[in-house]
Amino acid sequence: MKAPQGGGFEAFAWRIQPTLFAILGKYCGGIESDLEDLVHDVLLRALLRWEHVKLLDEDAQRAWMGRVAHNCFLDRCRRRGSEANRMEALLHMHEQSERFDEEFEPELWEFVGPEDLLQAIEKLSSPKLRRTFELYLQGLSYAEIGAETGDKSGTVGARLTRARQELRVLLRKPAEQRRQERGR
Repeated sequence: MKAPQGGGFEAFAWRIQPTLFAILGKYCGGIESDLEDLVHDVLLRALLRWEHVKLLDEDAQRAWMGRVAHNCFLDRCRRRGSEANRMEALLHMHEQSERFDEEFEPELWEFVGPEDLLQAIEKLSSPKLRRTFELYLQGLSYAEIGAETGDKSGTVGARLTRARQELRVLLRKPAEQRRQERGR
């Protein structure tokens, strides 16, 4: 296949791909599918920022791509870590559910139903808070939520913390009422 000519994105991608494969190949430890996915993610980010990237000189373009490659790899590691943590939490919850006995007093959160959660999300104090939490419920990482909302990862984290605090307050009363009703 012949390399594209000119100064467009296709020519840039053709030139930078070997460097990306070399950089990310070390990170991926020989897992070809991860390597290809990461190179694709980096090139996609470059395409989305092409109006900025094309104005940089070649050394600055390589530095920018190296930084983006590193960040994409870290995002992937964080996402895998959070997925592993979720799976571990689910397993732990399953183990706890097997230990029920007659003296067990259900936790308050067990009296919260999906409809309660949806109503509480609608009552969050701002549309940005609602949108951020909804994206989080879809399983997106902080970086992905930030890309969707135009916010930095730190802002996403702060919003999620605030949303959780508000949801605790909003869900406490209906959950306590249900616990009392079922305890009768």
